[in-house]
Amino acid sequence: MGIQRLKGLLVDDEQPILNNLSLVLPWEEMNIEIVKLARNGAEALAAVEASRPHLILSDIRMPVMDGLEMLRHIRERGHVCEVLLLTGYHEFEYARSALRYGVKDYISKPINYEELQRIVGRLADEIRSRHASEEPSSPAPEMPPVAGLDVAPTTSSKRSPEQLMHAAETYIRRQLGRDFGIEDIAAHLGISGSYFCLLFKNHFHETFLEHVTRQRMETAQSLLLSSEGSVARIGAQVGYQERRYFTKVFQKYTGMTPSEFRSRHTPSS
Repeated sequence: MGIQRLKGLLVDDEQPILNNLSLVLPWEEMNIEIVKLARNGAEALAAVEASRPHLILSDIRMPVMDGLEMLRHIRERGHVCEVLLLTGYHEFEYARSALRYGVKDYISKPINYEELQRIVGRLADEIRSRHASEEPSSPAPEMPPVAGLDVAPTTSSKRSPEQLMHAAETYIRRQLGRDFGIEDIAAHLGISGSYFCLLFKNHFHETFLEHVTRQRMETAQSLLLSSEGSVARIGAQVGYQERRYFTKVFQKYTGMTPSEFRSRHTPSS
């Protein structure tokens, strides 16, 4: 049988944030019952044992037991639940290690509550869809992989981080001549911008901006040598509508202007 009413657990050592999480989001409207407001991972772990929540929103840095230690215990004990991490920008690298515990998304502090509500709603829909598709006699599902959404929300939990990043790379290649950013790709994948950055850096070992710039510069170099298009036209083809800015970025990347690059690498007739 499918479930409608879900159980949620909120975990943060800062009482004001904990209060905001419990009061600002429309939990009743989303049909989610908050079973516990926990101040650290140890309190949260006890609540998981007692209430078996479907969804956990947790800070990552806390006294007594932090979010990662809590997650490790939850997974070792076989509990199946979706986890959304709340963390500060300076904890970005630390949060990367949470990926192995099946964290489903990641929100940076200060919290954007509209974005948080959207993500919680999406995770709740995934949980209900998964339960609705299960047979009554089927065993407990395995821990879901880290995943986001494609176009269809019901297929999102089947996509691994590698599949998400492959989809991101395809998007970048196809949109290279257009103006796009992190939020555009994140929205395309159905995950938060913060979580996208986390997955991207973990997979490609460079930032989104570094990666896109490198792709654009490599494509521009190829076009300069394989076509007779003007510098302005080639710049536009790789996403730079202003020739001056394209030249500036290209020179910083290669040490020479586009015209100098073409001249030096084109054989003399």
